[in-house]
Amino acid sequence: MASAETFPVEEYERRRAEALALLTASQVTAAIVTAPEDVYYLSGLHNQGHFVFTALVLDTRSRTATLVAREMEAATAAQQADGCAFAGYQDGRDPCDVLYDVVQPLRGDERRIGCQPDSLSLPVAVWRGMDRRLGSPAWVDCAGVLAEAQAIRTDLEIACLREADRLSDIGIEAGIDAAAGECSGGEVVGAIQDAMLSAGSDYPGFVPLVRPVEQIRQEHIAWTDEPITSTDTVFFELSAAVRRYHAPLGRTVSPHGGERCGPAVDIAHAGLEAILAGLCPGRTAQDVYGDWRTTIEAGLGRGYQRHHCGYSVGIGFPPSWMAGRVDGLRPGNSTTLRSGMTFHIQSWVVDPQIGTYAISDTALVTHDGGEPLTATPRYPMRPA
Repeated sequence: MASAETFPVEEYERRRAEALALLTASQVTAAIVTAPEDVYYLSGLHNQGHFVFTALVLDTRSRTATLVAREMEAATAAQQADGCAFAGYQDGRDPCDVLYDVVQPLRGDERRIGCQPDSLSLPVAVWRGMDRRLGSPAWVDCAGVLAEAQAIRTDLEIACLREADRLSDIGIEAGIDAAAGECSGGEVVGAIQDAMLSAGSDYPGFVPLVRPVEQIRQEHIAWTDEPITSTDTVFFELSAAVRRYHAPLGRTVSPHGGERCGPAVDIAHAGLEAILAGLCPGRTAQDVYGDWRTTIEAGLGRGYQRHHCGYSVGIGFPPSWMAGRVDGLRPGNSTTLRSGMTFHIQSWVVDPQIGTYAISDTALVTHDGGEPLTATPRYPMRPA
């Protein structure tokens, strides 16, 4: 099972050392890391216990790292994060009591404490409790620092992404086959999940999204109960996971067959090629969006806009297969691309005049442009 596998202890030590160096440069003496993706990246803790407060506390003056979590998670932490200390709080006790005991000795006379204010896993009650106990220190947003520490995927991480993509390919093939049998949306999603998990996937951060193209603008609905019929064109978007690394892909398919034609299809495919060609080191995220938009508008013969044409992808925990902030290929994002970055690239054409078609892949930034990690054909057909 994928969740039982961890990276070597030395890998987590390297990750923490790099993060500590970046935090030190930001003049932070202690950091309270709460985003599940970052806790996992730095410690190896891989569980579903983040529905209650969980944090990794870093000391920038040493290599001390302490997991603060529900006391019952001690056995899991010992198995998965044996390079870290553990401080558990009992059910019914305020987590701030334990968290304060860990943070207070680390901060010394400094009043700059790192945190992740936009993390869904930093409850307001915990932040207020710590602010009061610590005497209202200067809270420093360290989300950007932690994102920088893991922006470039290592060979170990890329291997996980490639395996996740192989399992995503298996999932979408199973989904298309199930949809051809006029199954309900839930049955199709069940077939996808069964295929991916049986082949070795970890649980994904997001359930597969399966819906007729008429509902494509409802971007985060999972599925509908109605059977998929012989006249439906369906959009599949899904990802498997390996060691929490996700490799999403999306395809627009007529499960019962049909003509692969129409201007929306060709325009969307041209847009995807433009994104891949643009994923080169030294260019910016907004440059790539500009490439995509220019290509789509050339095909349409008029203006066109979407909020982005992709986003950074890697470690993910429910309720998402992407980590933290939406680091998108979008207007206004001046992030410079570097080799080893990975993105879920998306080319959607949703137009009342020419129709709807969407396609997406996971791609790796290389010196020669984007390398698709997905093997699913651009025009997938129902298995024979």
